[in-house]
Amino acid sequence: MVSQKERTHTRENEPEPKGNYEQLLEYFKEARDRVHLPHVTKSTDVPWQIGRNGTSKYYSTPFMNTVLPDWYIFRKTIRDKNGRHTHQGGLIIFGLHGDGESLVDDERVPWGKGDLLILPVKPGGVEHQHFNMRGPDDPAEWLAMVDIPFLELLGAQLTQNETYKEWQEKHAHMMAADDFEDYKDEYDQVSELFGTFNFDDWLDYEPPASESIKTYYDASIVHRDNYRKMVAKARKAGNWAIVRGDDLEWEINPQGKMKWYLHPAMEDRSVISSLFAVQEIPPGSRSGKQHRQGGQVHYIMEGEGYTEISGPRYEGTKRYDWEEKDYLGIPVIPEGLAVQHFNKNPDKPATFIVSESTRYLSLGYDLGSGFVQLENCPEYDALDDSEKSVVV
Repeated sequence: MVSQKERTHTRENEPEPKGNYEQLLEYFKEARDRVHLPHVTKSTDVPWQIGRNGTSKYYSTPFMNTVLPDWYIFRKTIRDKNGRHTHQGGLIIFGLHGDGESLVDDERVPWGKGDLLILPVKPGGVEHQHFNMRGPDDPAEWLAMVDIPFLELLGAQLTQNETYKEWQEKHAHMMAADDFEDYKDEYDQVSELFGTFNFDDWLDYEPPASESIKTYYDASIVHRDNYRKMVAKARKAGNWAIVRGDDLEWEINPQGKMKWYLHPAMEDRSVISSLFAVQEIPPGSRSGKQHRQGGQVHYIMEGEGYTEISGPRYEGTKRYDWEEKDYLGIPVIPEGLAVQHFNKNPDKPATFIVSESTRYLSLGYDLGSGFVQLENCPEYDALDDSEKSVVV
């Protein structure tokens, strides 16, 4: 028999369960240690996957060991059409190749390379499906960028309304017909709870005079109505579900040559949850250099180059090479980092997408680590003084 002394000794050696604070310390350490993960995901290292909603290549997801697991970044190829589903909006889709058409609720939206498809945030979410308009021998392709925390704040809704044909055929031998509709959510109650709603009704809204706003509750209602008017203006301007790249102009700023699709300063967009731009670095040139917080995601559209990142956790400066169809993520770390992009081809430009969350609207643009332009791009320095920014 085991003596009382032996039983007591065994209990004393048993590890105590970790408390919540200790688990928090470990969680934060894991987040900081992501700086040591690969910053570039090579397209050639990522397989195509056939899923319930189509054929996709995933560069970053919450289920992968990546530097920015809050971002869901994937490329979609469409030979005919993909599945059809409903979820809340706020995400953005950029046309990479071909000619496509998307059914956004009941509206058909054609798109091509360089166009940005937007799924608006609206009661009941957005039902959508994507089609290739050129035929199966020339698939359309797009890239989706989803900020998962924002989507979770909107309720993480998802209903699969029509399953991708190729996936269904692949799984037909192991699943009953009813099983293909497992992923359901209740949207039919939205109209009962919310009532009849149309953003267009807010196009002519004018906020009340400041002296008539008596309470902070009143201010909240004004903020709500201003947002509804912004979305109504987006509908009128044709930017409700798409921003066409050919309609935009390039700007040269201290960071580089950029074409902006989404920015909170734009008053005719249906979402303000993300910054989104395309940046072009001329042959053999470089971007500006910034000290800032990370969190930016990049997709290389054309060309080849590298990114230099420096900071205490990098033990100097580290170089990350990239080429067409690669993904680059810049990690979030307490003290921030210095980052600069280079085009290593002397004959061809390098072009990439850059996007980030607009959390700075509530946390401040410094994001706890500062935002400083350390070096301008050469193209900006070459401008006449009259063409340069007056606020930098």
